[in-house]
Amino acid sequence: MAKGGMTMKRTELKRRTPLKAGKPLKSGGKPKRKKKTALQKRIDKMDSPYWGNKCKAAVTAYFHTQQCFICGRREPQVELICGHHNIFKSMSRFYRWHPMNIVPMCKQHHLYDEECSPHRKDLPLTIASYTMVLKEKLPDYYVWWQVHEVLRKSARLMEGPKQRPDWRYQSTIWRQRVADAKIIRQE
Repeated sequence: MAKGGMTMKRTELKRRTPLKAGKPLKSGGKPKRKKKTALQKRIDKMDSPYWGNKCKAAVTAYFHTQQCFICGRREPQVELICGHHNIFKSMSRFYRWHPMNIVPMCKQHHLYDEECSPHRKDLPLTIASYTMVLKEKLPDYYVWWQVHEVLRKSARLMEGPKQRPDWRYQSTIWRQRVADAKIIRQE
């Protein structure tokens, strides 16, 4: 409506800039797919460093709530509770964050103890002692370790398709364990 309630005719309207001729509108056809961002590509890949970092954070948080399976002490009584990988992280990406591969240990038993420690290469009896304690106290973990260590050693990495771990799924397992541990600690 124009001033005074009168209507304006189309011919009276003037544009400040004239309309530009463009491409004609497409009818039908498929809409263009958006390109994935670098972050989305990392999230979509199940064994990317993105998921590896998520697993590492969740594993660390979980083991801070656990007790050492050798001495039974928790973190306020000892300096640190960490997760020991029975199949070392450097040996296998496939088993790196597998829940059955990691056991809770205090820092003393993990690295320094002279009676029972999995990392004392200078004292072979400490490694044998660790194996015996694991077999006694966590037999499921021990059996899993023995079976999968044989599978890892016998795998021919140059032949066939390469096994890829699903760290996305393992991340959800570890996050759920952290949530469960927090609930149990509050009770």
